[in-house]
Amino acid sequence: MHSANADVVVVGAGAAGHAVARALRRRDPVCTITLIAADSAAVYPKNALATALAAGRDPVRLVQASADMVAAREDLHLIEQSPVRSIDLVQRTVDMELGSIPYERLVLALGEEVGVPDALRGNPAVCPINRLADFNRLKARMAGARRVLILGAGPQACEFANELAVSGRRPIVLDRARHPLGERLPALAARRLRVDLEYAGVDFRLGERLLAVDPIAANRYRAYTSCNERIDVDAVLSLIEPRPRVALARAAGLAAGRRGIAVDARLRAGAVGVFAVGACVDLPSPIAHAGIEAQAHALAETLCGRPTQPESRPDAIRLNTPDAEFVFFEPPPIAGEWQERATPGGVSSAFVDRDGRLRGFALAGSAVDGRKSWLARLAR
Repeated sequence: MHSANADVVVVGAGAAGHAVARALRRRDPVCTITLIAADSAAVYPKNALATALAAGRDPVRLVQASADMVAAREDLHLIEQSPVRSIDLVQRTVDMELGSIPYERLVLALGEEVGVPDALRGNPAVCPINRLADFNRLKARMAGARRVLILGAGPQACEFANELAVSGRRPIVLDRARHPLGERLPALAARRLRVDLEYAGVDFRLGERLLAVDPIAANRYRAYTSCNERIDVDAVLSLIEPRPRVALARAAGLAAGRRGIAVDARLRAGAVGVFAVGACVDLPSPIAHAGIEAQAHALAETLCGRPTQPESRPDAIRLNTPDAEFVFFEPPPIAGEWQERATPGGVSSAFVDRDGRLRGFALAGSAVDGRKSWLARLAR
């Protein structure tokens, strides 16, 4: 597994890792690119996992390209099913269970992980949805599930719950936060989102924690909450908001915190020849709104000797919730206040800083039609 001529090693075969490999190969047809995947390196739309599971789709139909197809198309050295154990920044090697590989330039595309509450770690009844492997494991369990407990009330959880409700099942969303999307939203917008989803059949249990889950029959569980409730369900799924995977980078000595691996405006991660991209990074303010493709294209230029800063293009998140029209642009962590306006058709909420500049917004109902004009008004 040693390669004497390793040129670029990419750790992580999710959307970011594939995007970097693709962009680099377009610019450099001869460099060696090694892509290391902890599990499968198949290409699939990760953001569609939960809703596809709710709709009972075949997981095979989600795969857009197999690992072999990707390796042949991009001329990659592909290492699958090989979780990286450590990175040696001095020896410049990536160490795996079956051996190590040297690197000249290293790209960390570690992605993010969906957690499970500390009290429930190791409990087989609680299943996170984060990878295609999770989908494959859960499909049979979900086939007969009518009542489903969803941990977390973030964007993916709301989308999943709406899909379950559309399919005639009863989703129960439990979260410690006071309203959907956590503390991101102001009161009126949050209330509108919750009311619309409740009307569709979603049962919210907010301001609660899940304390324990016990099996009571085959594919039947009893959940105990901090409000002394007992909830009997057919499945317990975790869609707690994902957190950047930083443990590997931190153990190697790179700067990494709750928001991700620290990088500069050219995605350098603080060590010679080491870069990071995608959901695992904490982007600095000049490129805070650079998407994965923009990051990949800029990094490919940098790796080819043309240092480039990713283009930062703000865009709002539109929830894929057919029964609740909702768009939001999360404001940065700065001082300011939410200003809200409700009409019979919708809610418009603006986050303005101390200088009165628009820094974020939430739109519900008919107000979502104004998304483009709200984006245009954002302070740059």
